[in-house]
Amino acid sequence: MVKSTRLVKSLLLAGLLAAPTLAFNAMAAESDNHWSPQNVFDDGNGPYAYFNDPGNWDAAVVPGYTNDAGAYIRVMDSQATGSHVTCIITNSMNLYQIMIGAGNGGDVVISNGAVVTAGVGMFGGPNQWTGVGFPNGPSTLTIGPGSSLTCGDHLWLGQGDADGGPNSVIVDGGTLTVNGQLGVSWNGGPGTNYLIIKNGGTVNEHSWSANQSFGQPANSGNVGVLNIADNTSHLVINGNQTGSFNYFVTNGNFLAYGGLGTITYNYNPSLNVSTVSAVAPVDANTPIFSVQPTNTIVGLGAPATLHALVSNVSVNYGWLLNSVPLTDGGGISGSHTATLTIASITSANVGNYSVVATNQNFATEFTLSTTAALSADSFNLYPVITINGVPGDTYVVQYATSLTPPVTWTPFATNILGGPIQYVIDTGSPLSMQRFYRVVQTQ
Repeated sequence: MVKSTRLVKSLLLAGLLAAPTLAFNAMAAESDNHWSPQNVFDDGNGPYAYFNDPGNWDAAVVPGYTNDAGAYIRVMDSQATGSHVTCIITNSMNLYQIMIGAGNGGDVVISNGAVVTAGVGMFGGPNQWTGVGFPNGPSTLTIGPGSSLTCGDHLWLGQGDADGGPNSVIVDGGTLTVNGQLGVSWNGGPGTNYLIIKNGGTVNEHSWSANQSFGQPANSGNVGVLNIADNTSHLVINGNQTGSFNYFVTNGNFLAYGGLGTITYNYNPSLNVSTVSAVAPVDANTPIFSVQPTNTIVGLGAPATLHALVSNVSVNYGWLLNSVPLTDGGGISGSHTATLTIASITSANVGNYSVVATNQNFATEFTLSTTAALSADSFNLYPVITINGVPGDTYVVQYATSLTPPVTWTPFATNILGGPIQYVIDTGSPLSMQRFYRVVQTQ
């Protein structure tokens, strides 16, 4: 099992460095910006530094200027053997191309909700491929919760790596979109490379090649492994590719829960996508929800509580709102317990909640989730317009949002009086917006 300690670290320390979003200098020909970190931190889990700090780049080509059309720049990430400094990306950015492991391997973490694109046809040029472990490993790319990476073309994992890695892409609660093929152990040396999807992560692959996506059978010893680590994570591929999936399951390329669970897959013809998912193993280590959270409707301003419980094993809980992990604060408490409490409901709290339970036996880490919807209900006060008129005559009620000339009157109700007094309720009046009314007799 692969665990990403640097992911947690990057989220905790993302606010320590406030740097502007980087742009890159224009050059006549393609050039390499080399990762050469100088401003390095270490919290006891290994050294790391921030991508957005210009002091962490090769002095020969500092990525700190504005691009012009026609610039071709490749962002490289590498360090000396045994001195890997994890490159932390916490700002959204568009990169011409990114290669991880250009010298002796390297590690990159995308976190803090950063939205990153790489190789998406910038500066008038074509789409470019992305490499992890190119040309050397071991290299790791981690995409954290709420963060995303979109690759304009292929993503090759271990491509050209003479020693075979191991190289890993870990989609840890984030989203990876590959607009070309995803090649895990494509055209690399003998060895095993890994794609790990966990904690509700999603990988979207637009092109599929059975021979190239998870190692080529003709290249003996060059193996690609997909591990879907929980039942909330998925690999989604365009088109009906299910005919080739059984080969990868049978040969151990597709694993669920590190080989302890069961891989499932299906094709959705209406969406024209194939989805690969995981079913948890049912044994003494599998969390089982004895209490499920229930859909709840509460009044605006009132407190709300969502509760779930796993009673068969010890677990860590994590609550999410619309797939975004929650933290305590701002009226929210218990975000990492069995009971989530919201002190005062506002419209921002309305949505779909899910709770993820992960067992605490890290030798066999199993994760299950369950969901509930939280809605807000309230009473509304509507204006009532009184019409004093002649029974049988027709009156039109109009409103305006301002009496500053020119005044625009909008009709919203037409009434034929059945008596001398009639009441009209303006149920379409938005809350907290002033309206002025008048009644016009038409007959």
